[in-house]
Amino acid sequence: MPSDRLRKLEMDANAAFDLYREMHVSSESPNRSRNKNKLRFCFRYFEGGVSSVYLWDLDHGFAGVILIKKAGDGSKKIKGCWDSIHVVEVQEKSSGRSAHYKLTSTAMLWLQTNKLGSGTMNLGGSLTRQTETDTGVGDTSPHIANIGRMVEDMENKIRNILNEIYFGKTKDIVNGLRSVQSIPDERQQAALRNDLAIALQKRQAKTDN
Repeated sequence: MPSDRLRKLEMDANAAFDLYREMHVSSESPNRSRNKNKLRFCFRYFEGGVSSVYLWDLDHGFAGVILIKKAGDGSKKIKGCWDSIHVVEVQEKSSGRSAHYKLTSTAMLWLQTNKLGSGTMNLGGSLTRQTETDTGVGDTSPHIANIGRMVEDMENKIRNILNEIYFGKTKDIVNGLRSVQSIPDERQQAALRNDLAIALQKRQAKTDN
């Protein structure tokens, strides 16, 4: 069990991650307004998902894991699931005014589309990244806000990389394998290319003679 101080921080972190999903849906209550500064790191694209935060004590600080899950409901013929695991280690300095944060994040993405034009396609992958930073700790920059900003930045980086690698490469492969032209059109173009090749060969032969 975490210490009393850490347990309170754990409860605040869970409330914060729950709140950032709700604050764009309903109006802010007075309690939400007081916590607004803690939620500047909120990432709107997880609205409606599920999150959990667990913390435990270390000799010179604490560590924790932040779990985030968002699943598609299958609307618009697209199913999918995003799972991210963020493990953070916080080493508090002796002054108490700064801390060293180490974040290791893993994101797992799965998508399935079923459309008339493209058929059924499955896409899945995972990515792990790590970052470290020293940040001041105070009333205007508590642990929750510092960790939240790191998680948000890491989520954005991983999402961009996944978009470039998985979606970009998959699009190139599909475009290479699948043609939007009909078979007769392709045959006509192939015949035209063959005629041009023969004509160039005859011209080259005349030039050599």
